[in-house]
Amino acid sequence: MSADPILNPTIQLGNFEWQEPVTTLTDFLVALVCWFAFFQLYKIKDARSDAYPWFKRYFFIFAIGMTSAAWLGHGLQAYVPASAKAIGWMCGATGLMFLQFGSFQLIKNSIAIWAKKVLPVWFVLQWITAITLMLVRLRVTVPDAFMVTQINSTVAIIGTVLPMHFFAFKKVRLAGSKIVLAALGYSIVPGIVYSQQLSIHRWFNYHDISHVLMAVFMTIMFLGLRRIVLDANKA
Repeated sequence: MSADPILNPTIQLGNFEWQEPVTTLTDFLVALVCWFAFFQLYKIKDARSDAYPWFKRYFFIFAIGMTSAAWLGHGLQAYVPASAKAIGWMCGATGLMFLQFGSFQLIKNSIAIWAKKVLPVWFVLQWITAITLMLVRLRVTVPDAFMVTQINSTVAIIGTVLPMHFFAFKKVRLAGSKIVLAALGYSIVPGIVYSQQLSIHRWFNYHDISHVLMAVFMTIMFLGLRRIVLDANKA
């Protein structure tokens, strides 16, 4: 049991120990949103957008990662090593790379030749660097590895995904990218809650609040990315 007084108390169900139950469920809520988004995209037939398969992969790998984060990272901590948290983090890094590649498909015909060559290489190198640093820092401390995850997410979102969707909205006139931009702007809110540890109670702490807000973020992202795919079918 953690000594941190802000964490959810552990629940004992017979011999079974369930750590951080509310945090587990709110994290799993994000996973459920991602599973829903994946299956909704999967049902779209004859999608014409080159970004479509990448957006499906984005939600699919995030669904796996958040499911792992919920149960291996929180609920079942008494039965798995702390390093199991890295499964969710590596899935998250992979999902962001898929989002980068999908977003790139939206603008590739409207950018310079050098950018077409450089950006895909950058996405892969960033992913390799993030995964490598996670594994290296995991040998030091788990929080160090999580810091790598946070930095990688910031670099991916602010450095590439946001500019690509801004370009897609302004130059390519994709209405769905406007929704994605709104989602990315909103993503600051759960980040602030988590970094400032804004909690209501130990049964609804900053982990729980940020997870609920993240579920809203993934919902808005889904609406934006689905709009992009559906509009491509109408073109």
